[in-house]
Amino acid sequence: MTKTERHVFIVDDDHASRASLRAIIETTDLTIHEFDSAESLLQSNLQLRPACLITDQRMPGMSGIQLIEQLRSRNVQFSIIVLTAFPDTRSTVRAMQSRAQTLLEKPCNPQELWDAIQKGLESDAENFAQEQKLETAKRKLATLNSGEVSVLELLMEGLANKVIANRLGIGLRTVEGRRANIFEKLEVQSIPELTLIWMATKS
Repeated sequence: MTKTERHVFIVDDDHASRASLRAIIETTDLTIHEFDSAESLLQSNLQLRPACLITDQRMPGMSGIQLIEQLRSRNVQFSIIVLTAFPDTRSTVRAMQSRAQTLLEKPCNPQELWDAIQKGLESDAENFAQEQKLETAKRKLATLNSGEVSVLELLMEGLANKVIANRLGIGLRTVEGRRANIFEKLEVQSIPELTLIWMATKS
């Protein structure tokens, strides 16, 4: 079984700071991506997952907090660690409101940083797995035609085939045929399995 590649993005305008972070991480099997500005990160491949971002708070141009806000506006959801030499309440609140995982003060303890990276990667791996399941469910649902969708919606209301037939004004065999198609296209064997896919796409 191929081991999943894990990614750490480092964003800091200071070369020495990036080198220090790299020294902590490069002895592991993590893939490191370095950037000297938030703007350069935003032009890179942000689809690499699972991933964890380490960003400095204060940088020329876009700040670390602004970077987080920009990533979240693009629906980039991987874990983010903010490093700052000048911690203050306002920045901490903004970071947390933007769903940063944690904010660490520079110079940070290597073990504390490593623990935060591990936690971030584990969290993003779980999130990524759920996102993949959701996308798979959406793709499967998109294969249903309008008649099958009508039957599926009523199945999710807990209605029996006969009741669905009466509600839609169609024959029982038509309902049974559409139901069989739904089960085949969504690759499920039972109503509980079908319900899980349905609920996942509605959450």
